[in-house]
Amino acid sequence: ATDPPDPDEVVEAGFTIAEAVITVTTLLVVVAFWLVERARLQRYVLAFLPHARRAGGRAAWNRVERRLGLWTRGQLVLMATVGIASAIAYHLLGLPSALLLGLIAGLCEVIPIVGPLLGAIPALLVALTISPETALAVAVVYVLIQFVEGNVLVPVVMRNAVGLSPLLVLLSLLAGAATAGIVGALLAVPVAAAIEILVEPFQARDVPVASEPRVDADDDAEPEPEAVPAEAT
Repeated sequence: ATDPPDPDEVVEAGFTIAEAVITVTTLLVVVAFWLVERARLQRYVLAFLPHARRAGGRAAWNRVERRLGLWTRGQLVLMATVGIASAIAYHLLGLPSALLLGLIAGLCEVIPIVGPLLGAIPALLVALTISPETALAVAVVYVLIQFVEGNVLVPVVMRNAVGLSPLLVLLSLLAGAATAGIVGALLAVPVAAAIEILVEPFQARDVPVASEPRVDADDDAEPEPEAVPAEAT
């Protein structure tokens, strides 16, 4: 038997997880109200545009909504995959309440950067009450699941869903987290996807941009003077 975890650490982890759950719940409530009031909000916003530009504004609105819907479905796929995989692994390791711990891991997956770690904290605390070996096994499972998710699931699911480059996703996550913490990081990727759609009409994609010309070592040498033809006599 091992010593129980520090009560202060348990309380701190509980507050962190509670904050994450409240954030996700608030987001779900906002999404529910958005679905109910979508048509009225769209008409209200488009009323500010000139009549000639309302069709284009409505098309851009619909493209943004489609991108956000794809992001939401992709996020749900990641949450379900991580939650089910975690629950099965915890059950095989003999942790009590494996289904609840897997549910927590799946819900926390929606929070970028720190979400996966927050989802693993309850399982680690429960494992510590059993044995250090069990806690080590939980940590190994956490690393394996996150490795598969980050290197297989996220590139396949989120790249196809959102259509953003990995660099833009990373920069948007860092900017959102620095601006508004967990909420900012949560909304960073869909906001970046929406902004990309809004700026697309300003790009002249019909005229491709030429690649940068290749610079060879001989290009630095001075060009030889061209031969001057002799004047006709």
